Amino acid sequence: MKTRHYDFHHGIPEAELDEVIEAYRRGECLAFPTETVYGLGADLFNEEAVAKIFQAKGRPGDNPLIAHIGEAEALKELTGPLPEKALKLMEAFWPGPLTLVLDKGERVPLVATAGLSTIGVRMPDHPVIESILVKGKLILAAPSANLSGSPRPTEAAHVAWDLEGRIYGIIDGGPCQEGIESTILDMTCEPPVLLRPGTITREELEEEIGQVEMDPSLLGEEAAIPRAPGMKYRHYAPKARVTIIRGKESLEALKEEMERLGSDEGRSALVVFEEHLSHYKSLPIGYLMPLGGVSDLKHSIRNLYRILRDCDILEITDIFIEEVPETGLGFSYMNRLKKAAGQNFLKRSDES
Repeated sequence: MKTRHYDFHHGIPEAELDEVIEAYRRGECLAFPTETVYGLGADLFNEEAVAKIFQAKGRPGDNPLIAHIGEAEALKELTGPLPEKALKLMEAFWPGPLTLVLDKGERVPLVATAGLSTIGVRMPDHPVIESILVKGKLILAAPSANLSGSPRPTEAAHVAWDLEGRIYGIIDGGPCQEGIESTILDMTCEPPVLLRPGTITREELEEEIGQVEMDPSLLGEEAAIPRAPGMKYRHYAPKARVTIIRGKESLEALKEEMERLGSDEGRSALVVFEEHLSHYKSLPIGYLMPLGGVSDLKHSIRNLYRILRDCDILEITDIFIEEVPETGLGFSYMNRLKKAAGQNFLKRSDES
């Protein structure tokens, strides 16, 4: 399949916008930009089109998709009466990087929800996908636009790296501003349960609606049945082996670990916060990559997936990357990092 490319980076050409909308309507599968990461979308109500998403990504069939809407009116086609707390969160955070899990309506096909009776819904905050959804009166089912398990794409080039020739089209809307996927909150229980952290934090949610519980999968337990994307499987992982290290890790401990792993210095990368760069200057490692400021985690999070992608392009075999305290945005950062690393932390020789 020859993948079509649409450049909406510097504007939205009307003729190409209509072409994209028509492609979605006839059941094609296209990647689109959002403020979080690039999504791979198809008409939610076309089961054959939705099946193309799973096929293109190599995605397990028990991993549910998220419905993307451009207007609140579209909720009538997806769910029944909305909880008061859901309405309050929509008012506070939509459009934006928040997905709400709601009881699904009868029209929603089970292929999109992985057989669940619930559906995750969000209203993305990006002019390109907003134009597509509103003008086309579309509701798109979409996960991230990458091969299943690999780092999420935050640029159109990342999508092409994974999915060129596997999907109908890629819509380039420029780099994503948030850089990680949306926060997911289950509204079908009381109190609501956080299923996936994002740049809208638990603390911000609780300011609006009070108590928010944490799903056990966020505390290290494996989800038997994933109720939202990112809960069950290893995710966000580059081809390299990833090891999580402390902030300003001991140089001796890093050298010992590289020797233990048999790491090639020229094919190893150290990803650290800008404030700590000078600490690592003497370490014999191929690539020393600044992640951003530890004091500006939102910016650093935006760089995380791009750096993991860059490591793949450079054919890095080992990545060592700094952790942060798991509070606020740090919890979201560590959620992605621990899944990318498969919970692999550097273990010093003096630790049991």
